[in-house]
Amino acid sequence: MGKESPKKRRFKIKQKKKKREKIKKLKEKLKKAQNEKERQKIIDKILRIDPWHSYGFLEEFLKSIDKEKEGAKV
Repeated sequence: MGKESPKKRRFKIKQKKKKREKIKKLKEKLKKAQNEKERQKIIDKILRIDPWHSYGFLEEFLKSIDKEKEGAKV
């Protein structure tokens, strides 16, 4: 197989960029999520968009959010 065309490469890069933007927006929503059910829905969406986002990574992200919220309450 030869090199892929520049047009195809640009398309792939655009797709990756869109995916990153979607995940960024979902993470913002995740910070604002009130209860566990909402959180789980958003996590499922993130994993559906990008399965390589491991659940462990998202757990760490959630812990950091919880710490921020507790810091704000105290």
